[in-house]
Amino acid sequence: MKINEAVILLGGMGTRLLPYTKTISKEMLPIYDVPCIFKLVQEAYLSGIRKIIFVVTKHNKYLIENFFKENNTINDFLSNKPDKQEMLKEINEIISNVEFKYVYQTIKGTYGALYSARKLIHNDNFIVMYGDDLFDDKILVTKELITHFQNDHKMYVTVMKKDYEELPNVGVAKIENNYLVNLVSKDEITNGFELYGRMLLNKKIFTIKNELIKHKDDEYYLSYALLKFKGEVKVYQYTGNYFNIGDKLGFIKASIYFASKDKNNKKNLKDFLKKID
Repeated sequence: MKINEAVILLGGMGTRLLPYTKTISKEMLPIYDVPCIFKLVQEAYLSGIRKIIFVVTKHNKYLIENFFKENNTINDFLSNKPDKQEMLKEINEIISNVEFKYVYQTIKGTYGALYSARKLIHNDNFIVMYGDDLFDDKILVTKELITHFQNDHKMYVTVMKKDYEELPNVGVAKIENNYLVNLVSKDEITNGFELYGRMLLNKKIFTIKNELIKHKDDEYYLSYALLKFKGEVKVYQYTGNYFNIGDKLGFIKASIYFASKDKNNKKNLKDFLKKID
């Protein structure tokens, strides 16, 4: 079964990153030399995804849509600058090979965002990516989910094991025999797993909307929707680098981390950071 569609959830106004996000959406935050959203699209593309559905708001659609389409003005300007052309080679390759679709979020919450995209998803199984979550490891998270799915055709969610003090107060993933069985408070568990924003789901996820309850601010949560499918949702335990760019510290950590991967600047960056008290 081929997995070649992904839904990227880009709802929210990025209020934790104000005043920057007053005019620029958080997905366009610069992670070293590319916008954050490019990191997600790149991960999807390298994992075999050839159709991406962005769930957007009026606040971010224009910027994202313009980034992921050909810019003939820039291409013409760089026609005699091969070194500069190289800098756009990867993004232009993705633009040429990926179909991009856009849909506005009409229902609140992560489940509401995904539900808004249901009519644009053609295949039974697809990838879901949260726009705030960046991963970096030798093997791409999305690719790993697809590989695991090909073995057993189960739905998959990504989790990371955390010490008790690192766990969120609620929504801790309870796992039994590699399956997601419940979401509990941290007081109910000594050590546990936290859910993260990479999933491989089946379209049956859309059939249980009327069974869900609304949470804070009338939001429907995707994580709780998964609990309706007992024995069908397995976990992929991720152990690599993770960053949440939805808050200032997470964004700064991600920027420094990816900048340090540039061999040309790594030493200068480390020397600079050592000088900071």
